[in-house]
Amino acid sequence: MENVICYCSDVSKDEIVQAIINGAKTLDDIRIATKACTVGRCSEYSPHKKCCSSDIYKLLKREY
Repeated sequence: MENVICYCSDVSKDEIVQAIINGAKTLDDIRIATKACTVGRCSEYSPHKKCCSSDIYKLLKREY
């Protein structure tokens, strides 16, 4: 998948931006809308070996 933000749940940047467009305003809103940042196996799945929450916060900040 291109532009993957959450590797644990296989959620793309586009999916997160769409959730924000649809009204998501917090990390919890993003979690509910996309299931991103809910699995907690970042060190195993992410090539960056870090949680995607910081990337999601950046998208939230950019969109609002």
